[in-house]
Amino acid sequence: MRLSAHVPRSYKYLGVVLLMLVLTLAGCGGGGSGSGSSSTNNTKFTIGSKNDTDGQLLAEMYYLLLQHNGFNNITLHLALGQNAVLDSAIKSGAVDLYPEFTGTALGAYKLGNIQDPQQAYQKVAAYYEQNFKVTWLTPAYNLNDSYGLCTNDTNASRYNLIKMSDLVPVASQLTLAGQQDFLDPQAGIWPPVAQAYGINFKNTVQISEQLGFSAVKNNNAQINECYTTDPTIVVDSFKLLTDDKNAFPGYFPAPIVRDELLSKAPNIKTILNALAPHLTTASQTALIKQVSVDHKSVKEVAQQYLQSIGLL
Repeated sequence: MRLSAHVPRSYKYLGVVLLMLVLTLAGCGGGGSGSGSSSTNNTKFTIGSKNDTDGQLLAEMYYLLLQHNGFNNITLHLALGQNAVLDSAIKSGAVDLYPEFTGTALGAYKLGNIQDPQQAYQKVAAYYEQNFKVTWLTPAYNLNDSYGLCTNDTNASRYNLIKMSDLVPVASQLTLAGQQDFLDPQAGIWPPVAQAYGINFKNTVQISEQLGFSAVKNNNAQINECYTTDPTIVVDSFKLLTDDKNAFPGYFPAPIVRDELLSKAPNIKTILNALAPHLTTASQTALIKQVSVDHKSVKEVAQQYLQSIGLL
């Protein structure tokens, strides 16, 4: 997921968090028997996820698919922490598999701002294999959990906003609400995007991503930073402006797996790669809404979705 996802990412206090992770993994059992295959595989491994709902849903899907296909010795740990925790865990072997996003990996290892999704994937896949002996499986190119700009129906109609380039002639009349790491003039996501479009807002307001929606509804801002899979877009009938220049970084998810595990169980690749073509931004947004707004369990939502697309 993004460097700043539905839950803020932080690299602070990494040593403490990693110690808690190790203790958690040591103290938990795992797995269950698979019922979707006539054969079983006793290879023991751990699937993890970051804190965000998107990552938890994907990790749960991986677990259910592998369990369904005969893997009966899996430990699943959801919401283990932020980027730094899972990154360290897979390199140390505390976690063997988890969902990662191309844009996150590019940013974490300063591999460049690569806009082409295939080139970005190839870059991170080669880097992880060479440096960590970790394989990136097939990415879901139709699921982009990235940044975007949103507005409500009132402003969209008033200013004729459908795509981001529509902001160019009217931005000088509008206020943008965004998080600090989004707006930061030195290292933020927004400055290079604004330059690519030639957008100059009248004013910017620093605020959390979720409160940005309220700021627009109250007309304290007219445009807000949003995540492309945020269910608030659907719930509150906001418009996600089309990034017609593809200026925002792409965040496409893929299972990443330790090579050591793949050497023992190569069919993990085939099983999990079957999921990628089904994942889309729209479908994932709907699933996130079921968890974060409708308060269904991650397992229930993931299981029902996999059944609906015929993988369970």
